[in-house]
Amino acid sequence: MKKHIRIFLAGMMIVAPIAVTAYAVVWAGAGLDNLARSGIQAVAPAAKAWLFPGVGAILLIVAVYLVGLLTRVWGFRWIMRLVEGVFARLPGIKALYESVRDILKLFGGDSKHMGQVVRYRLPGTDAKVLGIRTSTAPRGAADPGRVAVYLPMSYMVGGMTVYVPADAVEPVEMSVEEALKIAATAEVGQHRDDPPGAKAP
Repeated sequence: MKKHIRIFLAGMMIVAPIAVTAYAVVWAGAGLDNLARSGIQAVAPAAKAWLFPGVGAILLIVAVYLVGLLTRVWGFRWIMRLVEGVFARLPGIKALYESVRDILKLFGGDSKHMGQVVRYRLPGTDAKVLGIRTSTAPRGAADPGRVAVYLPMSYMVGGMTVYVPADAVEPVEMSVEEALKIAATAEVGQHRDDPPGAKAP
């Protein structure tokens, strides 16, 4: 019986990640498709005849790509700076806009501007926590000489920002993406005795 359970769990380890990922992609795609088609129908009701399922997502992807091309034009960048300036003056909206913008930087190749990966030693212990130094002169720190360090938590979206002495952290030669991946998975799947980067047999 135990043998069959192990075989079932081995199959589950293969099927579950694929199924969850596929479901998430389909769910997100369907949501974007419905959103885009609803927007098009609101602007042009006559377009309903040719808005077949999937065309909304395709048009949305094309539109986003075109916006990306426009970012190469100086005039468009100037307009976007004006829009950002308006958002920066609106309470609540500013926090939401800047949070989404900074998160998307991680997926846009701009993560080097998000901060420096560091190891932070917990006071009174020998334990060290992997974090991201986001500012060397944080506005929220009451004491001078402190830096802001974001400590991501494993298996969840979130974490905490702490203000610690600058000499309490040591830089790590690692990308922000890699640090967030390690924090998210808690390095589950890598054997204790394996060297960094080694694959489990």
